[in-house]
Amino acid sequence: MINVWQITSEEPKTPFAPVYKHYICTADLSKLIDFKDVKYTILGKEKAIIREYDAGLNDAYTELGDDSLTSRFEHYNVFKWPEPEISKLKSAVKSIHDMFLTYLKFEIKPVYINGWANVMRKGQQIKTHLHNVDQTCYLGGHICVACENSSTFYINPVNTINDPETFEIENKVGQITLFSNCIPHYTSKHEGNSERITMAFDLNVIDKGGNSVLL
Repeated sequence: MINVWQITSEEPKTPFAPVYKHYICTADLSKLIDFKDVKYTILGKEKAIIREYDAGLNDAYTELGDDSLTSRFEHYNVFKWPEPEISKLKSAVKSIHDMFLTYLKFEIKPVYINGWANVMRKGQQIKTHLHNVDQTCYLGGHICVACENSSTFYINPVNTINDPETFEIENKVGQITLFSNCIPHYTSKHEGNSERITMAFDLNVIDKGGNSVLL
């Protein structure tokens, strides 16, 4: 079962009025995946990844800084990890992607995935950023692995300055979200004592190389 929201423009009255249609999809994977296992897999690899990649860092405007897994997103792909629950998650992403496109009556094409982990500790926040606005823009997503009392906020890409139109989605363990990859988004500040952990990813219909793998 998936839930789908649309961010859609009104019928234009002039040739200069903005015309847009963006999508957000959520689904619950908590009964399919052992997310405690995924949590400890990520935490178990965190320090080694941070040590291994100490150059060419880019936190992609999240402001999580150079000490984060996020700033190394270009150097590894969580969906290449061999652990069984990670493999199950990769299959689940493919299933939700296909259901989403079927719901929208869009053609399903082969897609490539590149994923990374975000580990946030008390007081941290993912600041407003977006993933792609060029001609290859497709879908982005994230999966909540561990969280408490937090939300992700999605901003209408055409209304980001004056009274931004914002859509709040509460984070729940096991929740996967897919969204048009041009939608700016950010999180609430993490106030919990334990880690807030997500797996984020980009989906593309062309192979952009690097660490991407076929979904």
